[in-house]
Amino acid sequence: MIPNYARTAVFGAIFVCVTASAALAQTTQDTTTAATPAPTKAPSKAKYSLPNTVSAHAYPAATATPNPGGLTFSGKVRAYSFDRVNHVQNSSNPDRHATNFGIEPHLDYRIGNTNLNIGYSYLGADPFGVDGTKAATNAHIDNTLGGFTLDSPVHEAYIQYKDPTTQVTIGNQELNYFWTPASDSRIQPASYQAFDTSFNLYPGIQFGLTDIVRFQARNSSNFEPNTLLTANYDGASVLSKYTNVGAQTPGTLRVALNFKPVSNLSLTAEDYQFYDIANLTYGELKYGFAPKLKQNPYIAAQYVTEVSEGQKQVGKLDNQTVGAQIGATVAKGVLFTLSGDVAPWHYAYVKTSAAETSYFLPAGGSASAEKVGNEYKVAYGGIASPYTDSYASDPIYTTMLTQGMVERRSAGESYKASLGYVTPNQQFRFTASDAFFNYSNAIPVAGVSAVTASEFNLDGTYYINKVKPGKPYHGLFARVRYGPRTVPVIPYNFEYQRFQLEYDF
Repeated sequence: MIPNYARTAVFGAIFVCVTASAALAQTTQDTTTAATPAPTKAPSKAKYSLPNTVSAHAYPAATATPNPGGLTFSGKVRAYSFDRVNHVQNSSNPDRHATNFGIEPHLDYRIGNTNLNIGYSYLGADPFGVDGTKAATNAHIDNTLGGFTLDSPVHEAYIQYKDPTTQVTIGNQELNYFWTPASDSRIQPASYQAFDTSFNLYPGIQFGLTDIVRFQARNSSNFEPNTLLTANYDGASVLSKYTNVGAQTPGTLRVALNFKPVSNLSLTAEDYQFYDIANLTYGELKYGFAPKLKQNPYIAAQYVTEVSEGQKQVGKLDNQTVGAQIGATVAKGVLFTLSGDVAPWHYAYVKTSAAETSYFLPAGGSASAEKVGNEYKVAYGGIASPYTDSYASDPIYTTMLTQGMVERRSAGESYKASLGYVTPNQQFRFTASDAFFNYSNAIPVAGVSAVTASEFNLDGTYYINKVKPGKPYHGLFARVRYGPRTVPVIPYNFEYQRFQLEYDF
């Protein structure tokens, strides 16, 4: 642990030095929040905002903003009911269900009139016997929820500095970045033990630095020095063939730069050093090319490149993913988008079949290797995502409710059409999406002409109380999600049904 804390101290020192050198530039910036870059004013007098392209993410929770000189109390009470239904069942694919009830109270104390505050959250959940007495070991319980008791006394415990241009947070905290999200679609959001900072270098340019030491999965009560790829969590397929179960993963360093010169253009570049796993670089561009039109048409593009590094705890990997999205408001409150993502397959030749496992191989039925003469041909090229694998909460445009290219750890191509509707009073949201995935490669699969998958999603949320744009919601809401998926192998057809009832206070 000493090296990890020393690493955090070093990053803290770097932050102090950079902040001091940028102090003069900061004095000329707009007084926007630290969570977003300070944009230069757009030519149009009307307010303009680019649509959110990360449709796979759950609705992110608002960042706590304490009142000066006082104590604030907030939180949520949540109930979930999950059902997973398979067309063909076997020991590996039984129908599963789970019900759970959770509470997450949050305290924030602002120290006098300073820019310092202390935050704390407790997370507790209990199914009250609905899932049976042996839910944790019952194959018919969907323990991705999980369907058992959770008790996290320090789900969040941090000290934070915040002013109009700078934010620094140290401790247990919920993050919501592209590849380290809160993944808040269960009873408990994912949480991270980390040092996190962001500050404006110049108007429209924001720098971010995050150093993660430990991770709390959304169905765990503990912070551990591991990831979803290197530890046993219910619902996550640990790659124990590469590393001993329980082996430590040193953590992650994230460096980010956001550039928003005008309101209708944004560029984001992030680099993630997943120590002893991989280095991932991610970029996204969004551009509203006709901001004065009521249809608000826009285009977006994303790029991922990832290579294995260090001890290669999940094997050798090499990925390049390119994605594009185009969208427009086709009617009042109705946003239509088309998206596509492509990642090329890579092939390697090894001498023995045992050597195949030294690569990060696709999952879910995609072919990974075949014998060619005296050698073995290996197919690989998927993304290794330590904090979203199996969660379907990554930023890839085509990710759906139950799966995506990241969940399949696969190269290939995917396409998605989505239609979203929000009522004028913001109290009802509805999204319908349809996606197709082609995971086929040059290695044949017995009895299957093409390794494909298709999925259709319906997602509706109704807020009982009035929704105030830009402010945290307080009150009761209900959310229903439905996701049928079709694949050419067992279970052939699969359905996910989720019902969420929540009260935010």
